[in-house]
Amino acid sequence: MTLLNSRVIRISTASILAGVFVGLVGGAFRYLLIAADHWRGALIAWAHRWPHIGWLAPVALGLVGAAAARILVVRFAPAAEGSGIQRVEAVFSGEATPASLAVVPVKFFGGLLAMGSGLALGREGPTVQMGATLSWWISRLLTKDEQDMKVLEAAGAGAGLAVAFNAPIGGSVFVFEELTSSFTPWLMVATLAAALVAVWIMRLMLGNALDFTLTHVSPTQVWRVGPFLILGALLGVIGAVYNICTVGLLRFGDRLRNLSSVNRAAIIGATVGLAAWFVPAFVGGGEVLTQAILADPNAVGGLLTVFLARFLLGPWSYAARVPGGIFAPLLVLGASSGALFAEVLNHFVPLLGLSPVACAVVGMAALFSASVRAPLTGIVLTVEMTGRGDLTLGLLGTSLMAMLVAMLLKGEPIYETLKRRMLEQQSAAPTVVGGTRAASGARN
Repeated sequence: MTLLNSRVIRISTASILAGVFVGLVGGAFRYLLIAADHWRGALIAWAHRWPHIGWLAPVALGLVGAAAARILVVRFAPAAEGSGIQRVEAVFSGEATPASLAVVPVKFFGGLLAMGSGLALGREGPTVQMGATLSWWISRLLTKDEQDMKVLEAAGAGAGLAVAFNAPIGGSVFVFEELTSSFTPWLMVATLAAALVAVWIMRLMLGNALDFTLTHVSPTQVWRVGPFLILGALLGVIGAVYNICTVGLLRFGDRLRNLSSVNRAAIIGATVGLAAWFVPAFVGGGEVLTQAILADPNAVGGLLTVFLARFLLGPWSYAARVPGGIFAPLLVLGASSGALFAEVLNHFVPLLGLSPVACAVVGMAALFSASVRAPLTGIVLTVEMTGRGDLTLGLLGTSLMAMLVAMLLKGEPIYETLKRRMLEQQSAAPTVVGGTRAASGARN
């Protein structure tokens, strides 16, 4: 057997095995998050029977859930903090060491606790890091080549994103455009194989339905591209400001040295729980809210309130430093801002006849492009999640403009900022081995 054939077999086998494990773990994670959202809603509905004291139930749920998630991170796997995508990128570039397998259960159960209790975080961060970690350890059993192990880790991360959004192509593009900024035959083989198998397993578990369904939207007429470009420019500003708020709240928390990170997470969880008492739909990953906007923006009262509430809840929840991603919160923020833009413009210029649904869809991709600076990933993910390939012109124009404006504002891509912050913390902290900090001083 030639060396080439041997490498093909090793990479293909490892990719398929990784896809199986990522599909099983990611599918279970999605299923339990759906169940947790249902249970949280039922708890809040039950608590409203006692309006004077019932608010304590969601507040206690948020407090305990966020604090417990943070304790899991601090005690067992500090590398599982936050999104985790920035760490996967750092491992691929050789700036960080691979995390231990402890990251997988901490990310799984910590994410369930954090998002299940209501924090406005996304499921994709945990699934990406769990996928990368599982793939890395699977690859160690089949190959000793360090570069092949990095390729397989990246492939597992892409499979994790694919499972999170039922978007195998989007997960693959994410690996090439954002995670590795490279495109090689071996990386392509591993990524496509892992995404294919992982999404196939997930669909066997949960079914094959679009993440978001919406009514038919007519293809964008040429003369209507102008408003989409304006929307893109506005979302470029929003994306840059959102990134600043996200990182700014993390740094603000760092300055509160007299308050442990667990206590900070508990405070954040309690405030989110209080918000859930008043408007349950505003908390959590936001998928239900996004679906409501895409199904009928006119039926969603107070789009401006939705936008402002989610703009605050996203960075505030991420400051808890518990397992949870940024993608999903960006989707609901982009959808609400896009629909709001169309409603306002139609009010003042009725002849434009802009579709709030179309603007909501392109807003999802554009805000992602402004924040993450990965427009192709955002466009493909949006098309796969909504099934609306008839909006490609608007998606391209809006995403391009959003990215350009964010660049002109000198806004750094969110994962670049988070990665630099992570590396700075690691260099200033005691030795970290396998994702678990040796010094007890980090366990705060």
